[in-house]
Amino acid sequence: MLPKRERVIEKSTAYIMTNLLEGVVKYGTGRRVKSLNRPVAGKTGTTNNLYDAWFVGYTPRYITGTWVGYDQERSLGKGETGARAASPIWLGFMKKILEDKPIRVFQVPEGVVFSKIDAETGKLPIPESKKTIFECFKEGTAPTEYTKKPDSITEAEQFFKYDM
Repeated sequence: MLPKRERVIEKSTAYIMTNLLEGVVKYGTGRRVKSLNRPVAGKTGTTNNLYDAWFVGYTPRYITGTWVGYDQERSLGKGETGARAASPIWLGFMKKILEDKPIRVFQVPEGVVFSKIDAETGKLPIPESKKTIFECFKEGTAPTEYTKKPDSITEAEQFFKYDM
């Protein structure tokens, strides 16, 4: 008998979480697995005292987790984090599993929109914004306010202190 399938979160929520976890691979502690050269989302983990290291990652079709540690709690050694100890194992396994499989992308569901935002403020960018990024949002939740211009007066208290 097949298990009963039940939706526990909205597709848009699941996609936004995937998008965040893709960021871990593109820009964060999971960047080692970028060499898979296909869309992947994941998260590294390291426990206190370096007792455990892990990486859980997924592509649009497969999910795998790796754990490195000892049965009897003790440190793995200096620098043995999820990024250093666990993600290379995950990467080697996934390269083998995916070597003859087509590249698939995470499908953007209805109800998700992308907006260019100021990376520093999370608001809509202005010409003075130093760095902008595209970020995904549930429809109706994208920023509508623009970043304030540098040196602009935004509070009454600031107005009275201006040019003192």
